[in-house]
Parts: sequence; C-alpha cells; structure tokens
Amino acid sequence: MSNKVMIVSGGASGLGLAAAVKFAKNGYDIVLIDINEEKGKRAEEEIKALGQDAVFCLCDISNNEQIQQAAEVCKQKFGRADVLINNAGLEIRGSILQCDEAEWNRTYDINLRGIYYMAKAFVPMIMEQGGGSVINTGSILGYRTVGERAAYSSSKGAIDTLTRSMAFDLADENIRVNCVAPGAIDTPLLRGSINDSPDPEATEKFLGSKSVFNRMGTPAEVANVMYFLASDEASFVTGATYFVDGGWSIL
Repeated sequence: MSNKVMIVSGGASGLGLAAAVKFAKNGYDIVLIDINEEKGKRAEEEIKALGQDAVFCLCDISNNEQIQQAAEVCKQKFGRADVLINNAGLEIRGSILQCDEAEWNRTYDINLRGIYYMAKAFVPMIMEQGGGSVINTGSILGYRTVGERAAYSSSKGAIDTLTRSMAFDLADENIRVNCVAPGAIDTPLLRGSINDSPDPEATEKFLGSKSVFNRMGTPAEVANVMYFLASDEASFVTGATYFVDGGWSIL
C-alpha cells in the first residue's frame, strides 16, 4: 500500500489507457474507471502485466453513486489516492440547431458533471496524502472551431475555466490542477469517427493538416505530458492548459 495511486476515467482505451500504462511504468498502481467492462478488464490485466497492481471499476461518471462506489474500492484496495485524471469524454456531432436536448445534456453530464463528481469523490483522498495532482482532459476544440460540435466544443471550453477555478481553490491543499488539450490524436474513438465519415481518406488528411508536423498525434504523446504535469518536475505548474496538438493552436 506504499505505491502511489493514479485514478483515470475513460481508462479502458485511448488516452486513458495510455496514461495508465505511462504511470504504471513509473511505479503507480492504477484505478481504471470506464463504462466498457470488456475493455476495462483487458486494461486491468495489461497494467498488472507491467508489474503494478490495478483494479477496474465499471462506472458511468455521470452517476454519482457509481463514482462513490469506485472511490470506496480505491480506498479499500489501495488506501490512498495521489493523482486523478479526469479523461472520460463524450463527443456528439451537431450544430446548436441539430443537437437535441438529450444529446446536449448527456454531453455536459459526462464532460463536466463527471469531473465534478470525480473530484468530490477522490480529491479528499488526495488531501489525506498531503497533496497531489489533478489533470483534466480538455480539447483543442475548446479553442478552435470545426463544424457541428456545439455541445462538445462548449463543454470542453468550460473545462479550461473549471481547471483554473479548481487550481485556485485547491492550492492551499497542495493540490495542483492542470489541463491537457489534445489535438487530433489517433485514438480508437477518433479512428471510428474517421471511418464513419463520408470520405475517411480526406478526413484523415484534413486532421493531419491541423498539425505543423502533418500527422496525427499518438495517445502516448498525450500521456507523456499528463505524467509530467503530475510529477514533481511540474511542481510550480498549476491552473495551466498544455496544448498537445502538434501546433494546431498556432495555425
């Protein structure tokens, strides 16, 4: 029970799993939170194969009761929490006119209410350790615009403000709160969106063109920044948003 513990939502695949692997390789035990049980169990075994302990919690982060249960699992199994990565997110396409009320509410329930519930459950456990780190996953689309992403983009933009508020409020508890804003990252979620588009080849080319390197990023490249932000190397960094976007934000 002496290892540090990292909790990550959306930990069964993509950015969340890449973060779990990165932290596990650096000695952290991992709590994986996700709605996909099959992938979550596989992710748990993948972390254990790296020599660290892990537990998967089947959890919808818009459900406070399920999050409280996951926090209890963490406390019983590991007795501590040191890093919280609020990574789970939902992207629904649609303009302000196309997006119906249920889609709008579900997007905000996951992308913002989920952070609220996760923080309420796990930040007190981090406080018990004398401090730690919270990392929220935003998006370049909180700062740059593509079509038909009204709910997603606005919710991700709000994460920037929420991050700064959390950083200010939790500073006295020695908890640093930062945000990563990925650009086009080649995750299973984005790959599925590419394949579902009318012209997948053109879509992939467009996404690559949004980087000065003319390519999409990898989940590991985002996980590396998450790990830096959680580490003592970033001890004077809080309330910041780090763009991991291959330069999209400067185009």
